[in-house]
Amino acid sequence: MQLLKELIVEEINRKGKITFAEFMRLVLYHPKYGYYNSDTERVGRFGDYYTSPTVHRMFGELLAKQLDEMWRIMGEGAFTVVEMGANRGWLCHDIIRYIKKEHPRFYDNLRYIIVESNPYAREKQRLLLDSFDVPYETISSSSPPCEGGERGEVFDCHASFIPPSQKRDKERVNLEVFPFLPYDRPDRGSKYLFSDGKVLWHTYTEDGFSFDKIQGCFLSNEFVDALPVHRLKVKNKILKEVYVGYNATKFCEIDDEVSNPALKDYLETNKIYLKDGQSCEVNLGAVGWLRHVTEKVDKGFIVTIDYGDTTDGIFYRNNTENTVRCYYKHNVNRDYYKRLGEQDITSHVNFTNLMNAGRLLGLEVTGFAKQSHYLIALGILERLNSVANDIETILKVKNLIHPEGMGEVFKVLIQHKNIENPQLTSLRPLQSVTISNSKPRKDTGYL
Repeated sequence: MQLLKELIVEEINRKGKITFAEFMRLVLYHPKYGYYNSDTERVGRFGDYYTSPTVHRMFGELLAKQLDEMWRIMGEGAFTVVEMGANRGWLCHDIIRYIKKEHPRFYDNLRYIIVESNPYAREKQRLLLDSFDVPYETISSSSPPCEGGERGEVFDCHASFIPPSQKRDKERVNLEVFPFLPYDRPDRGSKYLFSDGKVLWHTYTEDGFSFDKIQGCFLSNEFVDALPVHRLKVKNKILKEVYVGYNATKFCEIDDEVSNPALKDYLETNKIYLKDGQSCEVNLGAVGWLRHVTEKVDKGFIVTIDYGDTTDGIFYRNNTENTVRCYYKHNVNRDYYKRLGEQDITSHVNFTNLMNAGRLLGLEVTGFAKQSHYLIALGILERLNSVANDIETILKVKNLIHPEGMGEVFKVLIQHKNIENPQLTSLRPLQSVTISNSKPRKDTGYL
């Protein structure tokens, strides 16, 4: 986008150069031209990538089962779920719909907050929840209505796909979409507005969240990976930072002194020892976000689902390459300086950083697992066994747990505050998981 490019070049000319984190912040979060503030489709068939909630509703239903367990552990009182980066709203929809059906007492105590600043995304979320009779709090919006659904051209259609790549990266998720199933969409002209709506919208800025303290669970799925990162490298045995410059015709990278002492502190705290020629990313924003989350949790859990690994997994199994990637129309590239504001830019999440920062903030680590372990422990195999004759569902759900799909590259970190030694089903040893010989049944909407 030319206007965004001109703004970035102007900033570079004013400062001489900018950090990669500043560049990433402008292309992703500029209030008018940034990727995450645009009115374009980001997720699903017509977007740039898929996320777990767009694969099959079973992902959201198993998270709902996890939330019900957390609610019971916490005493079965008022419980607030806060979701970061809800995209089209499918995860919220699947969680609430399932809890209302299967756990009515929990539903009566549930409040759901979507943290979303993009008015266009808010409108899409409201349209989805409205079409399925999910009560929400009405708020004003000047954004236009949208058509279709991110899981299909009509609502409640989960795309079938299988992974085409053996590479252990998010590019596995850029998958071939099979034809969508037909679905009789409800009349979107009718409204289901409730004064005591289950769903509310709030915002998050560098100053924190726009709501009061909660008891419940902060939930994020592929949020932290999109926070701006600094890029560091060791060159001739000297630590350098990668800056972005402009040489009158194109963007260029400049190696210079580290811009912030906190970057070196990050390496030391997380025991990252770079070799000559090795590079890494530093996500300082993740710690700031977690600090704000901790301030808002009076008692409860923080569930962070994202692709990434621990320090060992990122820096010592991947010796030289950085993990910054761009996603555009289901293709992966490293053309950071092309299609400004029109493609996603992400990096792998260092979960060791979140664990260390959480401990300093008063959070305890409940557990850390691959997404495959997490979902299997919650019962995904038993649910698949119940639809053994439904090949399409099996192909969809398989990607959530397959080691060459989302099952291994995606991780789940659970932290807790002011709860004494919680024991969660999702973190149990997999050898304790049993699968009943239930007969295959027709898909009634709840597996």
